[in-house]
Amino acid sequence: MSARTDLAAELDGHVAALDELSEQEAADLLGLFRNARKTETAALNSAIDDMVGVLPKPFRGVTKRIMFGDMTGQ
Repeated sequence: MSARTDLAAELDGHVAALDELSEQEAADLLGLFRNARKTETAALNSAIDDMVGVLPKPFRGVTKRIMFGDMTGQ
């Protein structure tokens, strides 16, 4: 697959502006997009851990499962 195609998939569909990008620009934007998503996920997981961390230990895991299901890896 090309970077442009991968970027369109990441954006859940084709965006007309992608036609204006070179393959290298699309690859750079794809890398930035994926890095931002990883950073956002890590920050969210950290915030959730901090929030749940104030609870007594027996309630932490069950609270995360009730609120988020298996999304947080627990």
